[in-house]
Amino acid sequence: MPDFLIKDVNSSTTLRFEGEIPTDLTGYDGCTFSVSASSHELSAVTKVYDIRPDQWTAFFKDLAVHWRGWQGVKDHESLEGHFRLEANTADSLGHIRLRFRLRGVDVPNLWVAEASLIIEAGQLDDLAKRAEAYFGMVVPA
Repeated sequence: MPDFLIKDVNSSTTLRFEGEIPTDLTGYDGCTFSVSASSHELSAVTKVYDIRPDQWTAFFKDLAVHWRGWQGVKDHESLEGHFRLEANTADSLGHIRLRFRLRGVDVPNLWVAEASLIIEAGQLDDLAKRAEAYFGMVVPA
């Protein structure tokens, strides 16, 4: 799968993961992919290095399992902190706020872009399946 796209249900905000994720990573093998965010007010892209891209699949599968909501924040961050994603149960109607942060790679503290998008609980199974198709199956540790 060439990319993995998440769209806000109420606006034009999108979060896109692009780049090939190797299926044969083992141990401390890593890969690089890009994450881009786009909205009326924001356009940002960063490169992300990770040694366990399958953990993004685990993150989205966990959201799908707990589609009725959860306490607190569920979050995941890339190995070097260039991308972070947080999921908050936003309301009693099944809306989930995904807050994301992208950070510059060459000079990490030079720029940071943060925004949110809203998804619905009914989308979580599909997001988990598309995350698995893009990032790969969760590999037992």
